[in-house]
Amino acid sequence: MADHRNGSTQPSNGKASAAGSGYSIDLNAFQSRLKTFYSHWDEHKTDLWGSSDAIAIACPPPSEDLRYLKSTALNLWLLGFEFPETIMVFMKKQIHILCSQKKASILESVKKSAREAVGADLVLHVKPKNDDGTALMDAIFRSIRAQPKSDDHDSATVGYISREAPEGKLLETWTEKLKNTKFNLIDVATGLSSLFAAKSNEELTSIKRAAYLTTSVMKNFVVTKLENVIDEEKKVSHSTLMEETEKVILEPSKVNCKLKADNVDICYPPIFQSGGEFDLRPSAVSNDELLHYDSASVIICAVGARYKSYCSNIARTFLIDAEPLQSRAYGVLLKAHEAVIGSMKPGNKLSVAYQAAVSVVERDAPDLVSYLTKSAGTGIGIEFRESGLNLNAKNEQIIREGMVFNVSIGFQNLQSEKSKPKNRHFSLLLADTVIINKDKTEVVTSMSSKALKDVAYSFNEDEEEERPRTKVDAKGAEPFTKTTL
Repeated sequence: MADHRNGSTQPSNGKASAAGSGYSIDLNAFQSRLKTFYSHWDEHKTDLWGSSDAIAIACPPPSEDLRYLKSTALNLWLLGFEFPETIMVFMKKQIHILCSQKKASILESVKKSAREAVGADLVLHVKPKNDDGTALMDAIFRSIRAQPKSDDHDSATVGYISREAPEGKLLETWTEKLKNTKFNLIDVATGLSSLFAAKSNEELTSIKRAAYLTTSVMKNFVVTKLENVIDEEKKVSHSTLMEETEKVILEPSKVNCKLKADNVDICYPPIFQSGGEFDLRPSAVSNDELLHYDSASVIICAVGARYKSYCSNIARTFLIDAEPLQSRAYGVLLKAHEAVIGSMKPGNKLSVAYQAAVSVVERDAPDLVSYLTKSAGTGIGIEFRESGLNLNAKNEQIIREGMVFNVSIGFQNLQSEKSKPKNRHFSLLLADTVIINKDKTEVVTSMSSKALKDVAYSFNEDEEEERPRTKVDAKGAEPFTKTTL
């Protein structure tokens, strides 16, 4: 779940790779965000940016792998496009960019805006095709050494993203040379996380559109598909459901969603789980096992969509002829989920949100506390998981207006002694995308209900004989209907 493809050639969305012609950078957005970047750097230079005199961001080559990188996120946030195999070094009075000629021709357009926004000269270092770039790197290092140092160190402090291993010859060469300089190197991932945390109105609009698509797919495709499969007793694998759902996300018109297909993408391959094997981690995958839907079955579905780079997420749990423990646990989880959302107000600590969930479970079902997930979600935006904004018991960061969260909480590996072996172990998961406004929290995926009456299904034969049939298939099989358990 935590990954995403980069390197597509669509110019209008988060997959865009600005390596060709026909790309134009939104200069107003660039100017505004560069100002925000430099103001944040100035204000939090010591506590979040490691007292860095320069910040070096190296974006790797394009990849078909699913992944999220902070280097790519900065490209998309600042410039609107991904610039693969590009090195950007931000200093107070200069911004150095090492890239190909094609990329340089695009970046020429922001020179004036950079100077007007923060008083920095944009210096482009154009790397010829067969050149290793070392001479250009040395020129950038000389510029870093030449600028005034802001602390008592003998050499400059350079911020970089330590967790992103270099990919490709250019970035490997850059990383090796950077480490062999006498600069003080400091990780600035925390600074970038904080920079991305509070979204602008434009960013929130993209998240709301992503949420609209995410919810439409869950409500108008996934739920309908599951009902059809169970009603007609079809055999379909989790992986097949995943593939079919992904196609729908990529073609919004299939769920009557009026968003351009070029602007959307998946956050991760949709997740379908049932049959006693559940993984509530963001890295979960849909296996090739058949969807399991006999009595006391639990089905977990998670769907994430992006619009113009920005993510949204939803997860729902469906109960089939639920046993008392399953219904009780779901009711408690629903209350805990709502408690997390209700506690997320500007000024509160992130740990307060998680504690709100724990308090509900301790009060209503103390026997289930040990099964509760250790996190209630994370921040979400260009990155699917803004790890610095983890909703756990230890995070003392303050919630701010404009932040967006994937509020995701569950019970892992509960056990029911009465069930058949396939259903004996079960898990429950709920997730919604939540925007923090000044006066209230906004659940932008609420169009897909998580009320027990809307996720609990029954096709108990005795019950069905007592009321009119709403649907009978061609073979005369009993229908399956929603019911409040």
